[in-house]
Amino acid sequence: MRNESAKKKPAPPSRATPRSAGGWPASPAPRSVSLLWWLAVILTCWSFGFTTMQGSDLWWHLAGGRWIAHARTLDFTDPFSFTCHGRPWFHPEWLTDVILHAWAKLLGAASLVWWKWGVLVATFALLFRLLRQISGGSASAYLAMLAAIAVGAPFFDLRPQLHTFLGFVVILSLVLPLSRRLWVLPLVFMLWANLHSGFMLGLFTIVIVLAVSFFYGEAPRSAAGIGLACLLACFVNGNGSDALLLPIQFARDSHSPFLRVAEWLPPYEPGGIRSSLYYPSIAVFVMSVAIVLRLGTYRRQPRLTLSCVAIGLVTLVMSMRSRRFIPLFGISQSLLLAPALAVVFSWLHPRMARALPRLDRPRVWQIALPVVAVVWGGLRLFPYPLSGNAFLYLTSLDSFPVEAMNLVEVNHIEGKVFTLYNWGGYVELRTEGRLQVFIDGRAGMVFDEKTYRQYLRVLNLHDGWEDVIWDSGADFVLWPRREPKQIEQLRKSERWLPLYSDHVATLLIRADRPPPRPLLPTPDSPWRDLTLGWSASRAHEYATAEADFERALHGMPSLRPACEWLANARAQSGRLAEAEATLNHCQRMFPDSARRKQLLALFKSRSGGLPP
Repeated sequence: MRNESAKKKPAPPSRATPRSAGGWPASPAPRSVSLLWWLAVILTCWSFGFTTMQGSDLWWHLAGGRWIAHARTLDFTDPFSFTCHGRPWFHPEWLTDVILHAWAKLLGAASLVWWKWGVLVATFALLFRLLRQISGGSASAYLAMLAAIAVGAPFFDLRPQLHTFLGFVVILSLVLPLSRRLWVLPLVFMLWANLHSGFMLGLFTIVIVLAVSFFYGEAPRSAAGIGLACLLACFVNGNGSDALLLPIQFARDSHSPFLRVAEWLPPYEPGGIRSSLYYPSIAVFVMSVAIVLRLGTYRRQPRLTLSCVAIGLVTLVMSMRSRRFIPLFGISQSLLLAPALAVVFSWLHPRMARALPRLDRPRVWQIALPVVAVVWGGLRLFPYPLSGNAFLYLTSLDSFPVEAMNLVEVNHIEGKVFTLYNWGGYVELRTEGRLQVFIDGRAGMVFDEKTYRQYLRVLNLHDGWEDVIWDSGADFVLWPRREPKQIEQLRKSERWLPLYSDHVATLLIRADRPPPRPLLPTPDSPWRDLTLGWSASRAHEYATAEADFERALHGMPSLRPACEWLANARAQSGRLAEAEATLNHCQRMFPDSARRKQLLALFKSRSGGLPP
């Protein structure tokens, strides 16, 4: 039985007269004001694209894209590891890999920051357009969009998941207003199903919206056909039916060790990436639901309101199970926050006008609000490098074994290597498979639970971890210096001999394998100068270290570790004023006020030691 609202079909928002959430016709903004809002949106979204993360997945995606381009096949089998070599590879992001590889090959790897920024700006600019359509106001749409991007910002890494954020907003923009362009949906899913496995959320979203629309008698006649076409389009991918079935099986297996990877942990568990705004956003979502249901928005747009509530609840449950879905919840909660803000603004406006009549200047506020947003977005963006120089920071490249791989390349070192989970993809990219890894970031897609559990034994130093490495048949161990216990114990066992060491990594070789000697030195590069400066600093030869760091900065002016260690060398030489001035210069490369404060305190304490 249809309720009363089904008798009077409200026109879909895309074809209705523009109205504010308060129920009054929204006065169309001049073109100049609209352009100001769009400028504010672009600058603001861009300014949230500078999350610093150890983008370890990026490297195996680039290596995978190169392998696909060379092999010219969608028959995915693992080419990179020695534990699962030739095993079937579930690879739902293959098209993203090809795009990233082609982009990097054509424009350089550092230019991938523009891909990230472009996808982010497109995602949240499209969200702003949808929110303005829902709420009838640019200010409420901008603030809701700002809340969405701020909640998800800690998770914006250089990885295929960015395509899911964009795909989710594209689907919302088409189905929430029941656009006349619903026929585009199958094409969207055909593309999305080859970019990232998050397309499953898009399918659930369509089911939710069409079911609510059917309940209110607003479903298009072709709704069933469109839904079926979207489902069938998802089967056009490089993995067939596995693309739909395996993610569901993965999510349902609560005992899988892969769910203990940091990004899959629930947000209430310690460790991993965290969003400080996540829990406040849940409170905002609850308040927004109360406002839109109580203050009239539901009665005017019941289908749209209940659809948004349902989508918000689904993504909230997903985000509570795994923190990687927090950005999707941020997007979903903005669908209710925007009309809730519009209701609050429409309620406040007449009261403020009566209390402060001098502030009741609609034309002034119409210009002032977007101008303030433009200025704020510009100020947030200004300190960051708007070029490929940001790549070093956005990927934390200086925390990967760059110089160790330079040594491997120049000496043509080949074989099997046991290395850090997060480093596996970087080794694969740099050596093109000549060094085959024990494991990399493709847990659950190539590597089985047994292999992953063996890796965890080594990582956590559980009983028998040394035998895991030895029995695996690895020829080398490449391990980070920040976790020295494994290296120390392996060297004491006398089954492993040191081959190379620098400030990032140590490379060991099996004692029963002939070493590739004499080792050739790595070619001149800023990374080599950085390593030489580190060695000189450890020997307290600060004058030599300064020269090495300055040479590194001359070759790569954006190499912040060289800048910070140059400051350290000057501080250790008793020139604290010069050290502080150098730190200020480092901040202009990429701002991090907390890091500057920490290093300055270290220098002033004159406790010695290199910065972390």
